[in-house]
Amino acid sequence: MPQYRHLQATGRDDEVTVIEDEQMVVTDGDGTAQPSFAFIDPYTIRAHPRIIDLLVRQSERLWTLDELLDTLR
Repeated sequence: MPQYRHLQATGRDDEVTVIEDEQMVVTDGDGTAQPSFAFIDPYTIRAHPRIIDLLVRQSERLWTLDELLDTLR
């Protein structure tokens, strides 16, 4: 799974981690499902993919070591 990091991330322990969860929706008054999010703890958020898509636009792609090694093969 691709990993992304906000451009201003520094790797500190107090940075926020976001977990993608398609079931994170709320229903408004007329029954329309809307993307939602919830804090698990002060530094971990569970969020709908549409919310994460907006966050990723301000992020940089992180490559795993396996992905880098695969490009050399």
